Amino acid sequence: MPDHNDSNDLPDSLREGHMRFLQNDYANNRELYAHLADGQSPKVMWIGCADSRVPAERILGAELGDLFLLRNVANIVPPLAADEASVGSALHFAVDQLKVSHVVICGHSDCGGMKALLQLGKVPMDRMLSSWVEYAIPALEDCEVQSLEGVAKANVISQSEHLLEYPCVKDAVAEGRLAIHACYYEIGIGRLEQYDAVSKTWNYMV
Repeated sequence: MPDHNDSNDLPDSLREGHMRFLQNDYANNRELYAHLADGQSPKVMWIGCADSRVPAERILGAELGDLFLLRNVANIVPPLAADEASVGSALHFAVDQLKVSHVVICGHSDCGGMKALLQLGKVPMDRMLSSWVEYAIPALEDCEVQSLEGVAKANVISQSEHLLEYPCVKDAVAEGRLAIHACYYEIGIGRLEQYDAVSKTWNYMV
């Protein structure tokens, strides 16, 4: 057995955290965990950034099993023509199998992916990162003021439009059984903004 301080072992803080989980959360919610072991029925799919500072469950105060999560760099939904199976399969499963009623796509402040987008073609960049953030180029084209916040918000709107290219999403929206919500999270103040497509404005959710 490796020593707990071995570089290949999990940090002690995570082991201790797991122990607290077993002693508190799990111990106090055994029936919930037993129920969830038989399946899931979330009503909301959250498409967010992989950034460690944007935890959907904490931001929304959601319970275990409430959210179906898809997180990647810069909360990107590639166009359908890109044939990107990871995002496409998650969308299909959420919409056609789990029958979620809402898809939230959420960008955030100080996004590293958006910083990379703003530097695309200007500085040397990892090939995989550059090819991924290229899916967000429409945000640069749509954003009048190319600030980090402006581009991040434009990207959320652009990726929301990409969602409608997927047949499962397009059909569900047309049938009135799915709603798409474009959101932006300001890390420093902990608040969500939501885009109003009618007025074309961003407003705090609460």
